[in-house]
Amino acid sequence: MTTLQRGDRAPLLVGLTLDGQPYLEQPEGALLVLVFFKESCQTCRLLLPRLENLYHAYPEPGWRLLGIGQDSLETTRRLVQELNLSFPILVDRDFMSSTAYRLTHVPTVFMIDTRGEITHIGIGFAREDLEAISHQIARTLNTAFRSITEDKDPIFRPG
Repeated sequence: MTTLQRGDRAPLLVGLTLDGQPYLEQPEGALLVLVFFKESCQTCRLLLPRLENLYHAYPEPGWRLLGIGQDSLETTRRLVQELNLSFPILVDRDFMSSTAYRLTHVPTVFMIDTRGEITHIGIGFAREDLEAISHQIARTLNTAFRSITEDKDPIFRPG
């Protein structure tokens, strides 16, 4: 859950890269899919591999995927390795980004347009939402839609 809404300006992203370097970004300029997650969250463990599918489905420039882990650097690194994730991931040092995005639950997915405005907020795992994000990326890139979920996936699982 978040108190941010569609149309709100996306807050600054602050964290550490997986190699421990400071990271600071105002999200704008390219379509951004942003996901907040935690290692102990089973719904996050279901969602992250589907986002990995999304990352590989659209290798074209013009959009980005960024994960923000709420655990320690070492715990986040282990999860990334365990789930074989290759998309960029940050560690939310001192929960600065989670606080700025006013999170109360994970996973939470935001889609942020090129102007830095939030266009979509999804909480938990919702197969329809994930496919809608994939459709939006395909439209933005003017390319064919690619499904990222699997038939066995639940329709919805709360975070």
